[in-house]
Amino acid sequence: MAMTRRAVFLDRDDTLIACNGVTPDGDLGDPALVELLPGALEACGRWREAGFALVVVSNQGGVARGKYGTDAVEAVNARVNELLGGAIDAFRYCPYHPKGTVPEFTREHPWRKPAPGMLLDASEELGIDLAGSWMVGDAPRDCAAGRAAGCRTVLVSRDDAPVEGADFVVPDLFGACEIVLRESSKE
Repeated sequence: MAMTRRAVFLDRDDTLIACNGVTPDGDLGDPALVELLPGALEACGRWREAGFALVVVSNQGGVARGKYGTDAVEAVNARVNELLGGAIDAFRYCPYHPKGTVPEFTREHPWRKPAPGMLLDASEELGIDLAGSWMVGDAPRDCAAGRAAGCRTVLVSRDDAPVEGADFVVPDLFGACEIVLRESSKE
């Protein structure tokens, strides 16, 4: 398959939806608690209008820690996509964690960020040009995964200090949208 489509890869928790402020342990497995962060709907709409595929890539170590099952992750993802008007082309998640308690998920895995496995898998399936794509997330591991996959990266952080592996640091998803659209138009 020719890799011609550009994408914005998005972390889910605390990038698209509120998580740490909703659950005390950072593991969100209840679709009733899903709340889009400000700017998420607008940013995703603008990226779609610009022709980007949207792919959510999310570590879900709560599965490995026995907090919820993969069915809960899929239900949360479905709710996210519903709130975003069906804008997401694909979801990838990694239920593995080396410090888990559920034996089948207690290990390291090539999909677990900062590894690029989720991005590479989605790229293969959707025909995504990684060099023309972006990874947007709220943690340095998101940027590391994007960089390892060959994407440019945007870290969403209230702290505007430079972060190794982040091409840009912005305070919110609206800022990330502006950067991606501006920089991509230069190509």
